[in-house]
Amino acid sequence: MDLMAAPLGDLEGIGPKRLASFRKELGMTDIGQLLRLLPKGYAEPGMVTSITCLPELEGTLVRVRGTVEKTWVRGFGRRAVVCVRMDDGESSCIIPWFNQPYLRNAFPLGRQLWVEGTVSLKQGVQLHSPKLIEESSFHESSPIPLYADVESMSGKFLRRTILLALEKVIPIQDPIPESLREQVGVPSLEEALSKIHRPTKLEETQVGRRRLAWGEVLAREQRRLQSLGVMESASGMRLEERVWDRILERLPFELTKEQKGVLKKLRQDLESGQSMRRLLHGEVGSGKTAVAFALALAVAAEGKQVALLAPTEILARQHLNTFRNWLMGAELQVVGFFGDDDAKTRRKNRQHISSQPGGDARPVLAIGTHALFSDDVQFGNLGLVIFDEQHRFGVRQKAKLVSKGSQPHVLTMTATPIPRTLAWSHYGALEPCELRSRPGTGGEIFTEVHELSYWGKWAAEHFVRLQKGESTFVVAPHIDGANGLLELAKEIQQEWWPEIPVSIVHGRLSGEEIESRVAAFREGKTQVLLGTTVVEVGLDIPAIPWMAVLQAQRFGLASLHQLRGRLARGAEGDKGTCILFSEKGALPRLRQLEECQDGFTVANLDLAQRGPGAFSGTRQHGRNDFQIFRPEQDGDLVEALCTPEVRIWLQNKS
Repeated sequence: MDLMAAPLGDLEGIGPKRLASFRKELGMTDIGQLLRLLPKGYAEPGMVTSITCLPELEGTLVRVRGTVEKTWVRGFGRRAVVCVRMDDGESSCIIPWFNQPYLRNAFPLGRQLWVEGTVSLKQGVQLHSPKLIEESSFHESSPIPLYADVESMSGKFLRRTILLALEKVIPIQDPIPESLREQVGVPSLEEALSKIHRPTKLEETQVGRRRLAWGEVLAREQRRLQSLGVMESASGMRLEERVWDRILERLPFELTKEQKGVLKKLRQDLESGQSMRRLLHGEVGSGKTAVAFALALAVAAEGKQVALLAPTEILARQHLNTFRNWLMGAELQVVGFFGDDDAKTRRKNRQHISSQPGGDARPVLAIGTHALFSDDVQFGNLGLVIFDEQHRFGVRQKAKLVSKGSQPHVLTMTATPIPRTLAWSHYGALEPCELRSRPGTGGEIFTEVHELSYWGKWAAEHFVRLQKGESTFVVAPHIDGANGLLELAKEIQQEWWPEIPVSIVHGRLSGEEIESRVAAFREGKTQVLLGTTVVEVGLDIPAIPWMAVLQAQRFGLASLHQLRGRLARGAEGDKGTCILFSEKGALPRLRQLEECQDGFTVANLDLAQRGPGAFSGTRQHGRNDFQIFRPEQDGDLVEALCTPEVRIWLQNKS
């Protein structure tokens, strides 16, 4: 029997009442769970010295050994002080035990003591806050594990119980093979638990913790693989080079070296015989769409269908028009699914992708927004799902779309991933590839951060630029109420920029209306595009030099980086300036964007500030659901997941 799986009730002193407390307060039922409880910290042992040296060590935590020479009591009742004079043969010191009158008979003459305390010289040589040290329990210089008190159990009780449990389960059989432990330099499970709960040096506690973290990482990846099934595609897609050449000829420009490198990785994924789970992390303007287009055509060349999900109609319709232009004259159809489609259009497009009577499940590219989630949108042969700016979708929504195919490939694209996505890529749930350069864009983007009170002055100054014909984005965090988009629109048009033509866009407008207003801005018929975060992603209007973001404290760093990425786009872009207006308390956080222009760095800052979120639930930022794994210290454990030995072992276990 595996004693690590034995119930806690098998331990001496754990009766039904204690067992209920462990279950309720710590969520524990077996010994293995108890032994994986990490100490909240470790008390460094006092410096071992002699009583003779104490006058030179005032204020220092020390350990001394000696013989009880005299014991007496000062005061009465509960406030009585038990005093012990301890002698080591050369010198003596006084050890006062405050408010512990029950110790008056605990120190008979001649008793040998190891005592730890802080040296005080105010009333002779004394040791304050004394603590008896039991030689038999741990080495004289060992750190002392400290466990957090819970409602009905003290940290001291937990420590005693853990040590009892550790003795009971030794020897421990490690479920992780030695070869996999050696890859990351961690000890066996038995040695790790000993280093954590009975350390001889503080440094070795980290070694023990990393073994438990490695176990968590492997278990998390194993669960992920099991949730994905066998992860086998029906067959590897090995397209001939001439097919790839024809695909790339469809693009109106040549891919950069970096784009070709990413596409090569994606081609290898298609040929591997396993379902792709890729994160394409590309800087704003790096050409992710071109890579996604080539990948989609490769899947379509094998007779399969592709679904591209975009978070806004602006972006989805832009993709639809772009793909149709690049596929001009081709037989491959590109259809759109939008919330305001009329019944006839929707029925026709459903038939294009359906395997139901009247449908032929031909290769087709389906591009849309949330309409793709609808139950009546069913694919006959879905081979690839592309999530563009996936942070705008919920976990369950994405799973619903993927489930419309049989183990389809999945490509997730983002410029600045939310903490959860970045963490998933770091932790191996998504395999990342990167695009850092911005081909065809030469405009440098500057960021300034100001208090909200500066908005009026800046708006007055900016009016002069608008009168000269310059264009500007203005972004508000929400539509209604104080500081909302509609209120801001009135203020701008009546007070700050009268007679300047303005386009207003937000999520309550129909897709066609948004497209019409954006087109007016693109064509120069209006000079200000005032919107909510519908302008955050995918809005590709060349050479816009200015953006103002009101109430910027309401946005994450990643969203703000996305927003400023709308500036100075295209070969005509000269430079762009993004002004962030914020409450005073958020200024230090936002000012990081003044120095940082790189989306990869911004995403990591967001990860550090907001946390990675839950990995198996739906929370997208905050505390992660690992108990022992620490992202900032254990990144190499995730990298080790990609080694052949680990992948083979995981596949066999799954």
